[in-house]
Amino acid sequence: MKGLLKLYPPRWRQRYGDELLRLLDDLRPMSWRASISVGIDLFRGAIDAHLSMEPRVKTQTRAALRRGTIVGLAVSAVLSVAIVLSNVVFPSAGDADGLNILLSYVGIFGALCYTGVLAARVTTRRRDLAMAGAVAGALIAAFFFGTFIAIDNVFLDIVSQKQSKIDGLAQSGMTSMRAYLTASMVGALLVATPVLTLIGAGLATMFGSSVRQPTLGGKSATVS
Repeated sequence: MKGLLKLYPPRWRQRYGDELLRLLDDLRPMSWRASISVGIDLFRGAIDAHLSMEPRVKTQTRAALRRGTIVGLAVSAVLSVAIVLSNVVFPSAGDADGLNILLSYVGIFGALCYTGVLAARVTTRRRDLAMAGAVAGALIAAFFFGTFIAIDNVFLDIVSQKQSKIDGLAQSGMTSMRAYLTASMVGALLVATPVLTLIGAGLATMFGSSVRQPTLGGKSATVS
């Protein structure tokens, strides 16, 4: 959990880092629900710190990052609702996770491409496009797998009935379904977050760079 402090700007850590470390120590021990909530709050706080405490960040950069954040949170909300509906409210008798996950990734990649297009409306720098896509990708990955971690623990009785979960537990050699599901999703979260962050940066840069922006003089300028 303390490793998330590295996401904050250096000047922010110098000013508030020790205080936040003491706060995290006071919160121990935390339940898994509290840990997820605190982790999300730390991640969001890091974004706010970069946007508000770095005067050297240009206005267009802040605007691009804000759009990436909005897209990331919006897509995360939709995915979280869909995950809860398909796994808890209307759980399928069979195992349709493969198709659902495939469709989810198609939507995610489309959203990351659109992030670049949105960011290109407020900036002409490829670096800004990449940062917007990276933020969107990181948020989506965190909430996507975080939602699975939450429902796997809160609705264990429902989730554990799926044959794929039963088979996975048997093959893992573990004895606790809760521990198996949590370990699987945490591992996926740790791998997918940096991967989707890089993919988001690449797709946003690629599609944002293809947009031609109108300038104040009425002419258009290619993203550079």
